[in-house]
Amino acid sequence: MMQKMTHAERIKSVLEGKPADRIPFAAWGPHMNLVDRNEGDFTKAVIAYQNQHNFDVLKIMSNGLYNVEDFGQEFSLPQHADDAGYRLSTRAAFNSVGDWLHATKKDPYEGTMGRELRVMKNLRAYYGDCVPIVPTIFGPSRSLMGLSGTSKGSFVYNGYENFRDFVLDNEQAYGQIMELMTEQVIDLMNGFIDMGADGFFYCAGGDVYKDDGDYKADGFSTDEYYKYIRVYDDKVLNAIKDKTWFNMLHIHGNSYLRMEQLVTLPGIQAINWEDQSPFNPSLAQVRAMTDKVLMGGVDRCNDFYGPYRDKIKAILRMKVEEAVRQAGTKLIVAGGCECDRETNHRFVVWDEVLEEMASGK
Repeated sequence: MMQKMTHAERIKSVLEGKPADRIPFAAWGPHMNLVDRNEGDFTKAVIAYQNQHNFDVLKIMSNGLYNVEDFGQEFSLPQHADDAGYRLSTRAAFNSVGDWLHATKKDPYEGTMGRELRVMKNLRAYYGDCVPIVPTIFGPSRSLMGLSGTSKGSFVYNGYENFRDFVLDNEQAYGQIMELMTEQVIDLMNGFIDMGADGFFYCAGGDVYKDDGDYKADGFSTDEYYKYIRVYDDKVLNAIKDKTWFNMLHIHGNSYLRMEQLVTLPGIQAINWEDQSPFNPSLAQVRAMTDKVLMGGVDRCNDFYGPYRDKIKAILRMKVEEAVRQAGTKLIVAGGCECDRETNHRFVVWDEVLEEMASGK
């Protein structure tokens, strides 16, 4: 039997296409809405979560407003554990094209972004080099949309069918704000790197090319996607790619993904999406597009549920074996996005499956 590896050693072996002592796995979620605005409380909660579940990648579950609050986004405080941050915005920081034109960068070492940098520093001090730690980063276009609206809507869509039509009518202002957003995201990522981040959970723009029932698509053609969205993600990722070793791309959506375009983003080592959605590409289909590490194989919405432990274990064993068959050894078994709190108690069964497979059982 191979000598037991640390989480970081296991992930590095998989990245290089070399044998590991066991198949690595990772999950994240739910958000820690009642503690994530306090540096000390949030640090302790993240450590407790990671130590309980023993994941091979620690994806920090920062609240979804951490990168917009410093610009003046107004929000309600969470009242209970399921008050997701992205639903709490009551007023956007940017409410007109004029706000775009007058926006200025913020110091990532101050305010809410500074809080997240300090949490990263705390986690690195606790784990040393044993666990890959990846903060969440919203790319320039994702950041802009977060700042330009709330869950109830955005000024961008006042009179416009989609984001594309608005951009084409305000191209100069869009170019100006996107350059600023790009610089802001790079500054933030460099701050995380200074605090010890191994890479990032990167949420790029342009995930879906058609409304998928999850969120509104941008409306751009493929050529327009490269001109108005991709160019900025490329700038960000090229700026940090030589400073990190594990950047995972998260592609969000249940259908109509721009998968062929997104898998070619620079500086990305691993790709995560809802591969279990019947409307999305499978692990095998994406494996035919790229030799990067694939992260998936488990249905976060179904595989962990139910009262029968043995049944759940059998399902997870079947899913892991099928994931290996489709993706090969460059695989981290994972769900497609955030897991909810009803699944967490079954992660021990998932871990048990992987240990038994490693021992030949």
